[in-house]
Amino acid sequence: MKKNFRFYDNRQKYLLFVTTTNEKNQIADAIRPHVNKIKPQKPGIKIFDAGMGDGSLLMNVMRQCHEAKPNVPLLVCTKEISIEDVRLGLEKLPDRFVEHKNTVFVISNLHYAEAANLKSKNDVKQKKINWNIIKLKGDTSLEFAQQLRKQNEFLEKKWNIEINKKSGNHTYKEPSVMVIYREDQEFNVNELIPTKKRSDNKFDLIIASQPYRSRISAEKKSKYVIEPMIRALKSKGKLLTIHASGKDPANEIIRKIWPKEDPFPSLGNSIISYLKKNLDKDLLSSLSFGEKRIIKCKLRALPTEISGGIATSLVFSAWNASIYVNQMDDDKVMKVEKTKNYEKVVQKIVAKNKGLYFNNEIFVIEKK
Repeated sequence: MKKNFRFYDNRQKYLLFVTTTNEKNQIADAIRPHVNKIKPQKPGIKIFDAGMGDGSLLMNVMRQCHEAKPNVPLLVCTKEISIEDVRLGLEKLPDRFVEHKNTVFVISNLHYAEAANLKSKNDVKQKKINWNIIKLKGDTSLEFAQQLRKQNEFLEKKWNIEINKKSGNHTYKEPSVMVIYREDQEFNVNELIPTKKRSDNKFDLIIASQPYRSRISAEKKSKYVIEPMIRALKSKGKLLTIHASGKDPANEIIRKIWPKEDPFPSLGNSIISYLKKNLDKDLLSSLSFGEKRIIKCKLRALPTEISGGIATSLVFSAWNASIYVNQMDDDKVMKVEKTKNYEKVVQKIVAKNKGLYFNNEIFVIEKK
């Protein structure tokens, strides 16, 4: 049976995309006004990131929280099934505990419908949940970094995946949770620290950035991602959903090579329409659907790479960004790459636009 393509599992494409585009920063800038509007309630601000990735976006949001409310305790929960991404995220974390001392950081490998409450819905697996508490000692980022690096052994043993026999998708072999905070701040953040018996949470802000495959239906996006996140919002909490939306040069490259491709059949309007028709009335009446707008993201390129003839490196990174954002199947990409015809298409469109950009759509759902 052919394995379904999952764009976010492709490490090489992902890492090249992150380092050659400004997407993470652009999304963080769009989130910032919502962070500034949070009105904290005891015991502190609660943020959930529905897919940490390499941690670049989440670290920016944590900086924003510190700028907005430097003395308010902060709970940051996130999920990530990829052990490589967990490592990358943990490497970026030490500075956050220096700047914002009263932080509790929680990461799990659970599914969307489970991660907010840190409980597996599989009763057999839940009994085996690995609950790892890390109390950071010291007060420097170097000390914290050294202690977090020691968690690699835990990750290698407990952050493994297996294939779900029914769906064919990746799932965790054992549910695992890491709870990280400074030992010298335990008294101040005690009420924010989740435990096995007290793990339920409602959040002030939930970020769902590129959380699903673009080609799946609005029904699946809503059922498996959006609705569970809505149910994890506290009163006046906001869910920010961000996904690629096309109608840009990156999508133009794809349509020139694969005219029949439609990578984005169900965007914000379709998802909101499905929710309004299918959510139970009580839940729906508690929601307001806010702004929906476009975030323009760019490929990083030097002016000389464009004006002096399109550099080979730029063609490569523009091609990678286009197939990544449009979530193209590896088999289709490999067939085209053998012919090299794509290079002329990329060069022409990059030259026409004096670079490459792609659009993300963001829409807001708020709990009244």
